[in-house]
This record gives sequence, structure tokens and C-alpha cells, in this order.
Amino acid sequence: MPERDILFENLKSPSEIFQLKEYLREIYRLLDKRFVSITRAASVTFDSDIGEVFYVLLDGNITGITILNAFKGREITLIFKQDGTGSRTVAGWASTVKLSGAAFAVTSNASRYTTLKLTYDDTNWVQTGGTSDVY
Repeated sequence: MPERDILFENLKSPSEIFQLKEYLREIYRLLDKRFVSITRAASVTFDSDIGEVFYVLLDGNITGITILNAFKGREITLIFKQDGTGSRTVAGWASTVKLSGAAFAVTSNASRYTTLKLTYDDTNWVQTGGTSDVY
């Protein structure tokens, strides 16, 4: 989009109003916590430049996880939902992901959720919250 000052008193045509709407949509997209659905694969990537909240339906196991585009203070939330079968697992965290307790485990119960909130401290993604077995 071309850069220019937008003055409300200068908005006269529908196309100018539409252009303002597009500018505002882009600003909102940049400021809003973006929700991204990720297709489950053996290895998944969470790109924090395209979202802050990631949803994965566990229809199989995850054995490798990559998180891209970290910066100090960045927060992401991961939502894992078991499919109707359940008992799927999530593993393969990078060494820069520091999780609470001995190991992170998603609920094994079918159709239930596990959430994980991570904050980047300029070196590591540190677990700052989470829930398990939510239905």
C-alpha cells in the first residue's frame, strides 16, 4: 500500500473510504493476537511472526517442534486438542524451550485440550502458563 497521510476531511469517494478500511485492517492485523491453525505433522513449526495463538488438532503424534522469529518479550500460546481417539503425544522440543516440571505432556483424553503459554526471555522460550485436560 502506498504511504500517505490520510485526513478524514479529505475522504470523499467510496474508493478512498475503502482504502482507509484496508489501512485500518492492516494495522489491526499487526496489533491483534493472530490465531493460526496448524496442520499436525510429525514435525511442526510455529512462526511467531504470523501468529501468537496456535491451534493443533492432534490426529497423530508430534515428534519435532520448531519455533521461529523470537524476540525478547514475545509471547505465544499453543493449543493442542486431542482428536476423538486421544492418546496422541507431543515431543521433540528444542533445547531453547524451558518447560515446567520434568516433562511437558498433553492430556491423553479424547477431544480434550492442553494449552501452553511461552515467553521469550532473549535466550529461551520459558513456560509462563498452561492448562491440561480442558473440555
